[in-house]
Parts: sequence; structure tokens; C-alpha cells
Amino acid sequence: MPKTIALIHASRAAVEPVMTYYAREAPEFDYVNLLEDGIMRVLDAGDQSRPHRRLLALIETARDEYGASGALVTCSALRRETLARLRESAGIPIVKIDEPMAREAVEAGPRIGVVVTFPPTAAVTRRLLEEAAADAGKRIELIEEVSPEALQALLAGDLVTHDTMLATAVHRCAGHMVDAIVLAQVSMARLGEELRDEIHTPIFTSLPSSLAEIRRLAG
Repeated sequence: MPKTIALIHASRAAVEPVMTYYAREAPEFDYVNLLEDGIMRVLDAGDQSRPHRRLLALIETARDEYGASGALVTCSALRRETLARLRESAGIPIVKIDEPMAREAVEAGPRIGVVVTFPPTAAVTRRLLEEAAADAGKRIELIEEVSPEALQALLAGDLVTHDTMLATAVHRCAGHMVDAIVLAQVSMARLGEELRDEIHTPIFTSLPSSLAEIRRLAG
């Protein structure tokens, strides 16, 4: 019987890209999606305590009601300490979608471009990369591009405007002669595949590395 992996979302923009990729690349698992998009509003206000409670409730539901063997948290704006508290209480392995990506990105070189469309993710991703670099004994420099209008367009269903704005931000990052570009949110992953044909700078997205980590912990 296949193991069940819970995909825990704080944004509806994450559901389709994660589910599409995971179902295609890892059919050996069953999946259950749990979404509470009010978490994004609370994170936008700078509150991490309520997101912890709500995410834990979703994970407990996945574990107890659906028999999940592991959980993928797709929210990039969640801080490391909040994630640690979740892991202490969850009773199943938890992967935050962008942690494995951060470890890979810092190996690419010291100068890293970061593209963000949900502003609270910027500071969290900065800390995530700095912590990954410290863990690896490396020093990094970050160049950020924040494009909230792109996410607003995506949530309004305007995929063309989202992609155009995001591509512009990625090209600006590449123009800073960075060693790597990190697309900080999973909602960008699809476009990352397309932009690799245009930009010679390595582009890191969270889907392949997070799946490898899920397989390692829950497979």
C-alpha cells in the first residue's frame, strides 16, 4: 500500500504546481492536499504564532485522519524556529519546501539572486540562505528582487502578467552577475524551467530538492 504524503498549503497558488510535479515525478506516493489560505494574511501581518497553531492542526489532521507518513509544508514565509516547533509536535517527518533548495543554492557560489513575490518571504528566505551558508561554512552575498504585483496578478488568475513580471525580475537578477538565482516560492517553479533556456545562470526552485528530501525521510 503506498504511503500518503500530506501537502500543507498556506496559499492556493502553491497547490497546482506542487501537486502536478509530485504526482508526475513520484507516483509511488498517495497525496492529500490541505489548504488554509488565511495563514498568508496572518504571516503578512508578521504573526508566526497563529500560523504555527493552524499548520499544526492541518498536519495533525493529515496524520490522524488520512494516515500521512510525512508532510511537505509549501509556505516559504515560515521561519526556522516555527518549523522547529512544528517538528517537535508533528509525530511525522516534516519538510519545508525551500530548505533543501537553500542548501543546494549556497553550493553554487557566494553571490545569490533571490526573486520573491510575497514580501514576507524575502526576510525569511534571506535568513534561510544565510543559515544554510553558515551550516556549510560559507559566506554569501544576496541580491533581492521583490515583485508583489506578480503574485497579485497570479491570484487574480492573470498568468500572463505574472509570468512577464517574474521573468523581468529574474533577468534583472541575472544582470547583477550572480552565481545562482533562487525563485523563493513554489508558485514560480514552472517558469523557472522555461527561463533556464534563456539565462545561463543556474536557477534553483524548490520542487526537485524537496521531493528528494521527502523520499529520504518518508520513502
